This record gives sequence, structure tokens and C-alpha cells, in this order.
Amino acid sequence: MKLIPLVECVPNVSEGRNKKVIQEIADVISSVPEVMLLNVDSGISANRTVYTFIGQVDAVFEAAYLMYQKAYELIDMSKHQGSHPRIGAVDVCPFVAWKDISEQELIDKVAKFAHKVADNLGVSGYFYEKNAHSNMRSNLANIRKGEYEGLMEKLKERAWRPDFGEVNPDVIRKFGVTVIGTRNILVAYNVNLIDKDDKIANEIAAEIRELGKIVPAPGGGYVRIPGLLKSVKAIGWYIPEFNLSQVSFNLVNISVNGMGEVYMLTETLAKRRGIELKGSELVGMVPLSEILRSARYILERKNVRSAHQFSERELVEKAVELLGLDRVKPFSPEEHIIEYKMAKFLI
Repeated sequence: MKLIPLVECVPNVSEGRNKKVIQEIADVISSVPEVMLLNVDSGISANRTVYTFIGQVDAVFEAAYLMYQKAYELIDMSKHQGSHPRIGAVDVCPFVAWKDISEQELIDKVAKFAHKVADNLGVSGYFYEKNAHSNMRSNLANIRKGEYEGLMEKLKERAWRPDFGEVNPDVIRKFGVTVIGTRNILVAYNVNLIDKDDKIANEIAAEIRELGKIVPAPGGGYVRIPGLLKSVKAIGWYIPEFNLSQVSFNLVNISVNGMGEVYMLTETLAKRRGIELKGSELVGMVPLSEILRSARYILERKNVRSAHQFSERELVEKAVELLGLDRVKPFSPEEHIIEYKMAKFLI
């Protein structure tokens, strides 16, 4: 049996309100044979859409290129406003080795793809994660500092010359820049606080995230206090459409800390402040293994009968219940769990 290598692509596009634009970008991704568009997740306050698609390697890169073309055509960053940090119309475009492709092979293909985007569309940008040329650029948060509004000044600094493409002020004004790279599976996950104060959400985020927070030192100056969970990034904000604040997490290594650990710790820290949770929200999709692992983690800590006594489907249902994944917007296992959604395409 011939093995078919699969790659996942999860671009974050700076448009979450205009349904026509969101659909047109989805349509060009879906137009490529051997590509499965698994999920389209838009946020109104963030003004951002996360597309998740997977398929044969060359087909995924073709779909990603068409996505860049369409975003370049339809999005004007000079008019964009949203709560989520962003630096371009296609803010970030990560690729994940899903099956039967080596990490190095994918890194090489991603580098070629970025230069194709630059050469053909005039879009410049940065490599991050496993394609990064320096430690400073491996972290997406460093690249996004100053956001779109600070780009022209930032690009004057030698340290922030693009990794690919030339700086064209007209393109920068309309599109911004983009960030492209190879990374591990990442879960974007938000925990909802029954509170409207993003200050508290940010306090909890700083206490949990690996990077921690900077505080005044006793003898003067400042010192960084590490956070409680490794491989976790976090920020707090208020979401008007939910009338709630959120702690928004990027779980960059779910084998170290995943949704279960993050949810229970957020609940503990919120209760210390007299605040209850209203479930949580998955942004995009999640591997089945993480849903099952999170259910087992919480069940064990709540001293429920052995998680091994539950079937796979029962564990999925328990995860939805325990994490409150359907409290603020619908959650369907068939639509949001990667393996279940892929199975629908393969029938």
C-alpha cells in the first residue's frame, strides 16, 4: 500500500466579520483537489478567521497560495480593527507534518513556499517556529510586537528586515506582512470568565503562561516570575459578543500541558478572585487524542470512577461536559475533532 504524506495548514486571516470575504477564501481553498477544508472559525471581536485544511502535500501548498492570492485581493489592513494582535492580512500561516512526511522535508517546502508568495505577490514576511532564522523570531509574539500599525517604523530597524520579500510601502499599507513556518500541533483554546474585566483575565493569563510576568524587584529594577505551566502562552481580553472576559491560550505542546490542565488551573485562580467560569471555547480544531486525554485528566482529579471504564465516545461527551465546550457557542465532535471530520471526507 502506497503511503500518502499529509500536511495540515492553519492560516489565521485578518477578517472575521465580512461573511462574503470569509466564504470566498474558503472557496478557493476547497477548490483544490486532494485538500479537505475541515473547519472555518471566525471571531467577530478578534475580526479574524482560522481556516483548517489538510491534504496531500503539494495540494495543500497550492491551496495555501490561492488563499494568499484571495486575501491579497480582498483585505485592506488599513481599515482593519480587531481585539487579536495581528500584523498582516494573512497574519500567520503555519504548516504541520501530519503523516508520512519528515519535519526537515516540510521545513524545506515551507521555505520555498514563502519565497513563492514573496516573488509572485510582493508580500514580505518572517519565518517563525521551526523555520525561524533566529531565536528572537521563533516566537510569534515577538514578531507581532507593534502590530500592523507599527510596521513601517519597525521595518526601518535592521533587526526586523524581512526574511523573505522586499519592503514595498504600498503592499505594507494594504496587506501588512505575513508570518510563515513549520510547527507542532497547537491547540488554540479560550476559557470564559463570568466577568467583564479584562484586567483579571490578564492577571490569570500572566500567572499561568510559561513566560510569566515582570514585577518590580525589592532592591529596584524588575524581575520576571515564571508562570505555572510550561508550553502555554496566554493573554486576557473581553469579548463583547459573549459579554464575558476570556483567558486565551495557545497550547504549543499538548503532551506537556493541554486543555484539562489549563481549564482546571484557570478555574482555581478565578475562584480565588470570586469569579466563576462559563465553560471554554475551542478555536479551530483539536486532535482526538487531546480530547480523550483532557477528559481522563479531569475525571481522575475529580475522583470519578476510572476513566478507563469509559468508551471513546463517552470520554468525548465527558470532555464536552467537563470543559463546557458548548456553553458559549455550539461544539460538535464531528466538526471540531480532526479525525472525526477527516473520516467524513474519506467515506
